[in-house]
Amino acid sequence: MPAEPTIRRAALGAVIALAVASLPAAAQPRSHTATHGYAPFATEHLLPGAALDLGDVDRESPFARVVALTIDDGPDPNDLRILEILRRHGAKATFFCIGGKVMQHRDIALALAASGNEVGSHSQTHPMMTDLPAAQRDRNLGKANAALAGAGIHPAWFRPPYGDFDETVTALAQAHGLQTVLWTVDSQDWKGLGTDAIVQRVTERLAPGAVVLMHSTKPASLQALSRILEDGERKGYRFVTMTEWQEAMRLAVATPLAMLHPSPAK
Repeated sequence: MPAEPTIRRAALGAVIALAVASLPAAAQPRSHTATHGYAPFATEHLLPGAALDLGDVDRESPFARVVALTIDDGPDPNDLRILEILRRHGAKATFFCIGGKVMQHRDIALALAASGNEVGSHSQTHPMMTDLPAAQRDRNLGKANAALAGAGIHPAWFRPPYGDFDETVTALAQAHGLQTVLWTVDSQDWKGLGTDAIVQRVTERLAPGAVVLMHSTKPASLQALSRILEDGERKGYRFVTMTEWQEAMRLAVATPLAMLHPSPAK
């Protein structure tokens, strides 16, 4: 049988050939997230390319009472403070790191990797991915994976910068072993909002299965984080990594009552 690298190269070649034959990126519409600022709770928008059909998730299920907290644009010195806040609250998060920042903040990347939280890829240079030719998209993804691997991190998730993706981006991400994920709740901390406004935006939008977007590069988000976690705790939510979130969504797919309350063995 051919070696795995050969198979992956063949898969990448097929994806790039498909992209080259398709319409130019400029002629294609931006994704819902890129144009609206959030993703609906639907696979094609929130988890594009995934086998899990979010339309089958019972959001009334107790399994669904989780929130995926995602922190973008690190590694950043503020990430160490975020880790301490998460530890105090017994919460988890997924940190989507930019490959080009890993060498500068390798100690922070190592701390994230060792923290029990999760680290995903946020590309190498934070571009609008669909503005790049397919080969450049591939290199951007590959370089980010290599940079993270240098810190012992092998990500399973990809967060497209600006929420900008298309089928070619998600296919290339999958060829690099990455599942693309967007967000349902935008804190809008990137707009320079103050702490109170960030808290209000996020807490008003918490719901079963929510995926929250925040940025560790924004001091106001650090100040807002404890209040957001406290509000979620009062509402009965657990803050989890993307992988834990995905498993919770799978468990919440039309779970038969008998599985929740099995009959005692006879």
